[in-house]
Amino acid sequence: MAEQPALPTDVTPALFFEQLLPMGFAAQAAAGRSQSDVTLKFVVTGEHGGTWRATIAGGRMTTTAGDGPADLTITVSEDDWRDAVLGRNGAQLSLIVPQRRPDRPDNTPRIRTLKGTIAQELSREGVEPFRVELSFGGAAQPRCTIRMKLSEFLDMQSGKLNGQEAFMTGKLKFEGDLGFLMQVSALTA
Repeated sequence: MAEQPALPTDVTPALFFEQLLPMGFAAQAAAGRSQSDVTLKFVVTGEHGGTWRATIAGGRMTTTAGDGPADLTITVSEDDWRDAVLGRNGAQLSLIVPQRRPDRPDNTPRIRTLKGTIAQELSREGVEPFRVELSFGGAAQPRCTIRMKLSEFLDMQSGKLNGQEAFMTGKLKFEGDLGFLMQVSALTA
């Protein structure tokens, strides 16, 4: 997403998903950054959490509170969500809101072809690991868990670190279905 102004530390998931996320999307669309049609579901666990669906269709995003089918479901704890939204403890918004790198093609339609779940456990200094789970097509299997340092994962997201290199050098460790992990990694190729 484009650079956004700082959010207040007491921002709620409801305010973020129902108002701020669609406003940020509209700003990007106005700047000419197109996005393919997709439905995302965000599940924030914790006292002030909830479930929100963001539907992108025809270049517009609408969000609704509540459950329903989605191409991709992102599940995160309220504490990790807050760290990502506020940019705290090494986290960034890109950890929970899928980003398209400007130098890469839009692979959003490929999301609909995937079935399975990938859990990410990203270690960081001084606090618990950042944990997020991505479920494609609502399928629990195949399943894969990746573990790596949060800073190195962000480098991989931005293209500074090659995923194959991270795996070969032991920076990225995984358990589970390697084939599924390779399919997910192809989304950023």
